[in-house]
Amino acid sequence: MANVLACVLALALAGCGGQKPTAHEAIKRYSQELREAVSTQVPDGERRAQMLTIVDQMEALHLRFSQDTAAFVARYRKLSADYDAPRPAFDQLFADFSAKRIKARREALDLHFRMASLASAAEWDAIGKAEMELYEEAGAARPAEESTK
Repeated sequence: MANVLACVLALALAGCGGQKPTAHEAIKRYSQELREAVSTQVPDGERRAQMLTIVDQMEALHLRFSQDTAAFVARYRKLSADYDAPRPAFDQLFADFSAKRIKARREALDLHFRMASLASAAEWDAIGKAEMELYEEAGAARPAEESTK
């Protein structure tokens, strides 16, 4: 009974903030969880070090793309507020963001496959789950500009 009460209390306190974390906060948290998965699952020091470097690169990629997305949204809002904004300005805004998104996707896939090539099948189960959580939670988090409103 005490364990159930403790779990309910912990869940209630965790929800007291009432807001999802910002993208930056989520990326930091789930990157750390991925680091922990690599650190606990990979016994070989050299491979572990290589994989932790890749995790750092993944975190940097997520942070950069989060900033790119926030900048895109801010520019879109500004452009949209201008009644006289021409269509080519919107086309350019979307083309620029699309190019950044495609570049980030390529980098993410490269990092994923580099990490997977370093891990054994047994190690990959926990590492792959932690990587997926990073992608899911970073994408579901509040954009950085909303955290200050």
